[in-house]
Amino acid sequence: MLTADNAPTHSVPPRSAPSRRAFTLIELLLTIAIIAVLIGILFPVLSAARSRGERTACSSNLHQVGMAMRSYLDANADIYPFASFMPSVDAFPVPSGETIFIADVLRDHASGDPKAFACPKDTGQIARTAPNVGKAYYETEKTSYEYRSHLLGGQTMETALKRIQEFTGERRSENTIWIFRDYDNFHGTGGSDGARRYVYSDGHVTDYE
Repeated sequence: MLTADNAPTHSVPPRSAPSRRAFTLIELLLTIAIIAVLIGILFPVLSAARSRGERTACSSNLHQVGMAMRSYLDANADIYPFASFMPSVDAFPVPSGETIFIADVLRDHASGDPKAFACPKDTGQIARTAPNVGKAYYETEKTSYEYRSHLLGGQTMETALKRIQEFTGERRSENTIWIFRDYDNFHGTGGSDGARRYVYSDGHVTDYE
């Protein structure tokens, strides 16, 4: 009788690892080419989507600034405030010669949020003269948006409309007079669709004056 010690043994052959097929150079180059084509297709789409998002954010901020002005007017007998056109340079057109930032005037009426005065495309890319070379308008003026102070400052909209009529012979509607606009063409080449945004007295925002 065979014991466990002298029982015949059978060796089990080791399993061979499955072979792996490597990429050929042609397949690798083809894969890279496909990825490059996809990036070329997607990049303009993503860039356009980002630009639309930034324009939407700008429109939202302009609307908030317009509503802040409406709140100010309600509290000040419909008289528009004086403010400097370019506070970082001089006080014009404030009669007293005092430098006044429109963002300071309206901040409490804009829920105290300074970012409501910033356009996301105002990043310092616009060529400016000294002392503001390379600087964003928001950085130097506390707002990305130009206030029409030379027309409206210190008077009511009705008075401004009468001045326009005297100058042009045309009676304009209040809602055709812009109150704020981008300081420059932040969103595209001047004259192109949406390059500059405007907000009017009723709060609506458009691409053109």
